[in-house]
Amino acid sequence: MEKININNVTLSYETVGEGRDILLLHGFPSNLFMWEKIKNDLVNNGYRVTIVEQRGYPLSRLDNSEISMFNITELSKDIEDLVKTLKLDQNLTLVGHDWGSIVAWAIVSRENITIDKLISICGGTEFPTSNVYSELNYDGKPHYISSFQDVNKSSLIIDNNLESFFRSSYRLNNQNRINPDLSLENVFIKYQGNQSIFEDSDIDKLIKHFKGLSIDQPLSWYANIDLNFKLSAEWRKLVKTPVSFIFGEIDDAVKLNEKMFERLSQSGTNVTITEITGAGHWLPITHKESVLKEIYA
Repeated sequence: MEKININNVTLSYETVGEGRDILLLHGFPSNLFMWEKIKNDLVNNGYRVTIVEQRGYPLSRLDNSEISMFNITELSKDIEDLVKTLKLDQNLTLVGHDWGSIVAWAIVSRENITIDKLISICGGTEFPTSNVYSELNYDGKPHYISSFQDVNKSSLIIDNNLESFFRSSYRLNNQNRINPDLSLENVFIKYQGNQSIFEDSDIDKLIKHFKGLSIDQPLSWYANIDLNFKLSAEWRKLVKTPVSFIFGEIDDAVKLNEKMFERLSQSGTNVTITEITGAGHWLPITHKESVLKEIYA
């Protein structure tokens, strides 16, 4: 594992292999190790692969941070500076999952570095403003993104229930209803023995990775969605880079509905959208071959 000081943050990263460049960006609540199997496959097939722990996560945590330090401009600039400094310029493919896909989209839109292709997994382009989520209610409980606007309160809940948090986050999708309960408690805390995509040993590794450090900085990404919407106006445009959007059919958090399909189809000049049957939110882990297929295409 290497460390690099850029854009007023120290990021942890790893680069392995030789050949065309692939940069993998994790989302919430993950870390750079979520890409391990995909990274190994790519390296074995002649790629140079870089994985990075993004701003605010345990291996790249900021000292004396403020919520505004986790806005989309800073998140994008981290990765742009990483690419420039490491000279990841061999036909670079950018792959992002969840929040990583939001950062990746901003990078492609900003056009400060050259990206040959973007693979966006279970994410999209950008979050809507917080008022959209404030209208959603689940038996008196707000949407988890509304809860995340209060970073101190929501991080305290998660920090005190870390095992339940990870077991809930990485459970197999089991709601599969028209209107699933997307409250903080149900999505991230209310684990009741549902089958997990991970073995217990993998959950233990995640707990150890985050243990002793608050989840407040990763949650601060969500607390900037209103600011992000304003910042994105500076570069919001029709993207010309080839983009492949991939979604899971039974992903409760990110549903590919007809309206979203139409919006994404019109977001660029070379866009493909794929929905993986029977897949949930954790495609890079549960459907590795589907992700690799898009990368190799």
